[in-house]
Amino acid sequence: MADNWGFYERRSVSEQMRVLVNIGYKNTAPLTEYGDLLSITVNLYPVREHNRSKSEFIRQLEQFEGKLENWLNSAAEAIYIGRINSATRVEFYYYAKSGRISDTMIRQWMDEHWQYRVQHYIKPDPEWTFYLYMLPDQLEELFVHNAQMIYALIHKGDDIKQPRNVYHWLLFREDENRREMESMLEELGYRIEKEKEGDPDSVYPFPLVISRFDNVCLDTVNERVRELHRLMSGNGGRYDGWGSVMKLTSTNRLRSNFRRLIDSVEEVIRKTCQSRRS
Repeated sequence: MADNWGFYERRSVSEQMRVLVNIGYKNTAPLTEYGDLLSITVNLYPVREHNRSKSEFIRQLEQFEGKLENWLNSAAEAIYIGRINSATRVEFYYYAKSGRISDTMIRQWMDEHWQYRVQHYIKPDPEWTFYLYMLPDQLEELFVHNAQMIYALIHKGDDIKQPRNVYHWLLFREDENRREMESMLEELGYRIEKEKEGDPDSVYPFPLVISRFDNVCLDTVNERVRELHRLMSGNGGRYDGWGSVMKLTSTNRLRSNFRRLIDSVEEVIRKTCQSRRS
């Protein structure tokens, strides 16, 4: 089964959770052989106290996560399905073949490889009900897409904290719904982009493009998408995504300009060589 990891935020009544889940099992779950759910919870307070910096704190948790996954995979053929982070703890979840993992095995491994106390449980879950709980709903799927887009922007050198025009695409069932929504969106600080056209579909044939001057940090984008998704759901519309121009960091801007300069020089040399050969 190929990995297909999705990251999103979920708000409960009491806290905000950040969920990482392997969506790759969505169409095949439950796997009949893997009937035991294993949960391992790390209290974050003592880990923070024993690390001098945030980077050391994160590195220690990442190392633990990697070692735990390797051990459970080799010892019990367990499948890592994801984790849930909150302000106070991180929870790791696995499915294992029934009877392949025990409390004693976990305690012994923890005593040898992890200096902090953890909580864990093993329970039957043949229907993979907890995995289904972790899968994103319609709004959370948009959050997954947001995280993927922002990761791609960062990878390309975008300074995501730098504000720019961020465009959002909306679709409506009726033109009347679209016109009614325009004034409401303007009151919320969005600009109606009359000169830009969206792509209609058969169910939602009336597109609308709006923009707002924002950064593209994950929290900002998720909040905008949450707001627009809620508005569309109650007004005969559908949220259809967002986009923006890139804002490179100064270092990446210099690198980009340097690459363009090199490309231009190489093109001149190539044309000169072609001219001489002819």
